[in-house]
Amino acid sequence: MLAYFGAAGETEAELAKTLGFSSVERDLIKKSYVFERAFQAVRERKPDLGYKLINANKVFFDRSLPLNKCVSLLLNNELGAVDFASGGGEKARKEINRWVEGKTLDKIKGLLPPGSIDTNTRMALVNAAYFKGQWSSQFQPNETKMDNFYVKRDVIRATQYMKQEGQFNYYPSEELRAHVLQLPYIGDSLSMVIILPPFEDGSLSETVARMTPEKVQGVMAEIKSGFYKADDLAIQIPKFAIEQSLDLAQTLNQLGLETLFDPLRSNLTNFISEESQNTERVSFNSARHKSFIEVNEEGSEAAAATALFGFRSARPLFHKEFIANHPFLFFIYDEQSDIILFFGVMQDPKQL
Repeated sequence: MLAYFGAAGETEAELAKTLGFSSVERDLIKKSYVFERAFQAVRERKPDLGYKLINANKVFFDRSLPLNKCVSLLLNNELGAVDFASGGGEKARKEINRWVEGKTLDKIKGLLPPGSIDTNTRMALVNAAYFKGQWSSQFQPNETKMDNFYVKRDVIRATQYMKQEGQFNYYPSEELRAHVLQLPYIGDSLSMVIILPPFEDGSLSETVARMTPEKVQGVMAEIKSGFYKADDLAIQIPKFAIEQSLDLAQTLNQLGLETLFDPLRSNLTNFISEESQNTERVSFNSARHKSFIEVNEEGSEAAAATALFGFRSARPLFHKEFIANHPFLFFIYDEQSDIILFFGVMQDPKQL
């Protein structure tokens, strides 16, 4: 979104198409962004949330760069001035990394590795997200036991499993060909959703292929309806922590952003003041992402169309157990904004 506000020409069109709002007026997008930031700011300051959620963006500019006044007014707190030339870029790199560490409560360290910024850098766009929540119904540590995790039919890992029995929203989804479990956090507006495909070759890939936005929204609508609440469901999920670093430039290119990281074709002139657009040029050369999530008995910590059925004459028959002992998907879901905040796949405990 921040790149979109500074883009023009072909780069702006690519960002709009990839983000899904080619048919939406730019002024409306700006208003929506401002309202969303205000909503997040209010929520972050509420003392009785039951969880902590931080989502922060920053465009770091070289101090010598003349900025567009309209973009400066729009982004306001999301702009930061640094001296990219000082110390060969190392001073700015460390300053940006400290900002990320502060926003993620020290969970994400070293986002920008040595050498990622040099004296030619004029601009860096950074996003930091942090979440920590406690389960509404916590797992008891004395119930945590070692058991098998079946990576494949012939690959078995021993890992720690958390266990409890209680009332949970549980939905056997034909749309995703998977079992879906919702584990709410204190406050009931955020939850972890675990999507467990059957233990068959290729089932994880098939479920991923079925996960269109419309189908996921439909599944969440069914879960939120409360119709699929199981009263005595025994659940068993592994404890895990995942940390991952990715360079997203190639991925974003495959999604349709062909010019954004091309120094000759990229058009980010809307970041620059009108009188300097012919003499100044900025571009992005990479997109680095680092994420962290930990799931334990207390809760989880993370740093990074509706398909309604017809008349239902009776409650469905439920399984009595939900045992996530083979590869599954998970996401942290915000019911208030109907948005997935974090998304991941648990495939092999040994690789964590």
